[in-house]
Amino acid sequence: MPRKKARAMMGSGLASRIREAIGTESARSFAVRAGISDSTLRSILKGSSPTLDSLVPIAKAADVSVDWLATGEGPKHRGGAARGAPTASSLDAPMGPPLGVSLDGRLLGLCFEGIRATYRQANARVDDRSAGELAGRLYADVIAATDGDTDLDAARVALRMGLRQLLRELQADSDANHCKHLA
Repeated sequence: MPRKKARAMMGSGLASRIREAIGTESARSFAVRAGISDSTLRSILKGSSPTLDSLVPIAKAADVSVDWLATGEGPKHRGGAARGAPTASSLDAPMGPPLGVSLDGRLLGLCFEGIRATYRQANARVDDRSAGELAGRLYADVIAATDGDTDLDAARVALRMGLRQLLRELQADSDANHCKHLA
């Protein structure tokens, strides 16, 4: 299947799952409740790829799992605290795994490898310390997005989304720097 067609099908599936999760609530009201802009939600509903920063609040506000929302797979509803979901107080805590969730070295290693590979793909440089710090932040985002579940299958979608967002940011920075040099 051509790549553009696959993306379009995924985007429309995501949009329909978001519409299903929103139900009869207005998009504007839901966006406010989710803590994202109305224009961001409407853009996603029209087929734009969401960032992890917008997908996670949408899933939380709709009380659905990020995995189901992003892929249509897995349980629709979030497992809640029973699965080790981070609490409001643990989200305000310094970096580290949410309370009740131990550090998963495999997942942290994948985050680090993904950071390094993404920087290589963008032809950008990152030192080991910065890559480690970014990997720690990405790890925390993945854990939050998967409600504390460190199973690699459950974390794969959130990890890929976080790395795609990083690549977009690196490419945007590269484009901005390139324009400065041309001026």
